[in-house]
Amino acid sequence: MAAVLDMTETLDTRVARLESDVAHIQSDVSDIKVDLRQLRIEFSSLRDTTESGFKAVRAEMQQEFKTIRADIASSNVNTAAEFKAVRAEIANANAKTAEEFKAVRGEMQGEFKAVRAEMQFGFAAGRTDLADLRREIQRRDWAIIGVIVTLFVALFGAMAQGFGWLH
Repeated sequence: MAAVLDMTETLDTRVARLESDVAHIQSDVSDIKVDLRQLRIEFSSLRDTTESGFKAVRAEMQQEFKTIRADIASSNVNTAAEFKAVRAEIANANAKTAEEFKAVRGEMQGEFKAVRAEMQFGFAAGRTDLADLRREIQRRDWAIIGVIVTLFVALFGAMAQGFGWLH
């Protein structure tokens, strides 16, 4: 900048230097324009390559997805049939289990009825035995009372003779 402000130079020299600078700037701008054109061409080529690559990848992925969908659909058919078979097995097992529970319940009810009958018979026999025992105890009690009364009368009689109460 110091050279631009130098007042000792003539106007023609300054204009000539400005023209030279403008020529260099124009040359640089032309080079930049050429570089930009080449860059645009390279970007366009890169974009085309990238788009074609993405299209190829997209086509491959779509084909793979179609294959996967077909596999899933056939698998679903097989899986549905397997689920039906498993459900049928479970239903059959449930029915068998229900029948076994009914049979066991019937056996248990029969066993409980038999035990109840045995217990009722045992209780009835126990009641009869208790009633017999009570009657036996009552008979013995009366016998003991009779013995006590007899002893009392005999003792009273002996005392009455001994003391001379009876003449």
